[in-house]
Amino acid sequence: MSRKWIHAFLLTSLVVILSACSQTVEEQAQAGMENAETIFSSEPNKANKTIGHIELYLPKGYSIEKGIDELNYTILNGKDSYILFVNQNEPEDSQLQYDLLKQENKNEIVEEKTFDADGQFGFSAVTKFPEEKYELIVNLGGVKLSTISVDKKIDDKIQEMMEIVKTVKVID
Repeated sequence: MSRKWIHAFLLTSLVVILSACSQTVEEQAQAGMENAETIFSSEPNKANKTIGHIELYLPKGYSIEKGIDELNYTILNGKDSYILFVNQNEPEDSQLQYDLLKQENKNEIVEEKTFDADGQFGFSAVTKFPEEKYELIVNLGGVKLSTISVDKKIDDKIQEMMEIVKTVKVID
């Protein structure tokens, strides 16, 4: 009988500890915005991939595939897929995508942050999506990377997304 009580106590303790350790979506989004700002303000990683007319840095475990045209690419990391949109005609200080987010987005914005330095404008945003999912968006000038995610590792994903976006360069 005492063994059952010990197991019940351990199981209850484990559930309480795991619940206390998990961050809310808002906390993850806020941490992601801070991570993205740090990456935005730092030197970009060196490009390690070339596809079509772009070169970029992809973190370990990521791969890239050509999309429907030369402006759209699919980036994969395990089960996660990201859409990379590159508009070479938009300058680095373009706020077009941010303005569209603010004007046309029908989803609730959970968290968003803008970055502006050295002639570059960027932003990160997390919006609520149907079915307990979230859209993560990272943008720098004419380069936009987005994905639909569940409420896990949002902060890490936003950081990695900014690492990628920060390095995208159009080549001839």
